[in-house]
Amino acid sequence: MKQYYSIDLVNSYFSKQEATELILGLLDYKIELHSKKLFSTKVKYGIEDEDSKYRLERLCVSREQIKAFLDESVDTHFKLSAELKIEPKSRD
Repeated sequence: MKQYYSIDLVNSYFSKQEATELILGLLDYKIELHSKKLFSTKVKYGIEDEDSKYRLERLCVSREQIKAFLDESVDTHFKLSAELKIEPKSRD
């Protein structure tokens, strides 16, 4: 039986500004991570990391969609929930 660790990463109410900062900050971090990985692979091996390229494209689209949703929302507060599950697994 595989073991995993789970943590309640976000589970609270946030103002619109706080929710926007938290969500976009997380997405920006992931975008930066994949941008660096894409650049590093290109410099080291002369090829594009297709996984990072795909994730980067999807994250940028998601970021714009979420930003538009939050900008257009008339609500002033949001409930955010996010559970982080860490499960050992090889890529094979």
